[in-house]
Amino acid sequence: MEGSEIAKRDHQRNKSEIVKLVKEMFDLEKWGDEEYKKKLQELVMKDNDLIRDVIRKIKSEKAFE
Repeated sequence: MEGSEIAKRDHQRNKSEIVKLVKEMFDLEKWGDEEYKKKLQELVMKDNDLIRDVIRKIKSEKAFE
C-alpha cells in the first residue's frame, strides 16, 4: 500500500471517529459539554493534519511519475 493510500485510510478512520463522537454527543444530550467539545476539537485538528499529509504524499508520488 502506497503512502498516499495509507494516509487516505487514516483520514477516513478519523472522519469516522468524528461522526461517532458527534452522534454520541447528541444521543447523550452532551452537545456543548466541555469534555466532548475538547475531544471534537482534537479530532478536527488531527483531521486537518491528516488532510495535509494526504496532499503532501499525493504530490510526492506524482512527482515520481
